[in-house]
Amino acid sequence: MTGFCLIGNNTSKVRHSTAWSALEDAFKSAKWDELTHGRTFTQSDAPALSLLCQWYKIAETAQDELDSFGGQTAYNNDMGDLKAFPQISTLKTASAEIRQLNKQLGICDTHEEVESGAKQTSILSIVSGNRAKRQARTA
Repeated sequence: MTGFCLIGNNTSKVRHSTAWSALEDAFKSAKWDELTHGRTFTQSDAPALSLLCQWYKIAETAQDELDSFGGQTAYNNDMGDLKAFPQISTLKTASAEIRQLNKQLGICDTHEEVESGAKQTSILSIVSGNRAKRQARTA
């Protein structure tokens, strides 16, 4: 299926059926818009973006199902063994895939960037400030 969509700031023709299907699902379409807003991607990024949207939906579904269990994370199987709900494994896999695809697409968590930049700035300013104080005492 061929369609038009906004990839970053450029309108591109998407000829990849899975990318187009991502836009037909309300959750994945909203996630696509969120991920591409303010970013520029090439047409060749569309399949990875579509897959990223799919993994976000899988993670959301697993979280919703876990929430519906009332805080329980395990169950007793027919043999009486205590087993973790399969949604936990699904959530772990989805999380790993999301991180990998974000890295592949150059999408980084700006929250971490801001925190790390602030820490580096404050450490650098402390070191510079201490150096200036030492130099002032020796002069």
